[in-house]
Amino acid sequence: MSQPLGHIPIKSKLTLSRGADFAQIVRRQSSDPQIPIGTTAEIVLYTKGTETVLATWTAISVTEDYAEFRVESEQTDLIPAGATFRLYIHYPETPTLDLLWVYGDVQRKQ
Repeated sequence: MSQPLGHIPIKSKLTLSRGADFAQIVRRQSSDPQIPIGTTAEIVLYTKGTETVLATWTAISVTEDYAEFRVESEQTDLIPAGATFRLYIHYPETPTLDLLWVYGDVQRKQ
């Protein structure tokens, strides 16, 4: 059996609702090493099918176990259904280590 090489990001959906803030904690898998102090994370949102950036949301907190995001509805309401997103984690190494942690499509519930 062959084992894939490289980091395998998680495919998911990012759900937004009109007038509602986005609040999410993304936890590391139990098999993953602890996240080093000084690590940052961001969600970059793109127009579907392009690399045009609609918004970048920076994590408000990154601990050894998770990244926490809180984004006001004034920002989230601008993101259309069908947009795509990528959640990157940036380890504080030299040179930096940037990994795609989660990716997928934006869905809207309203």
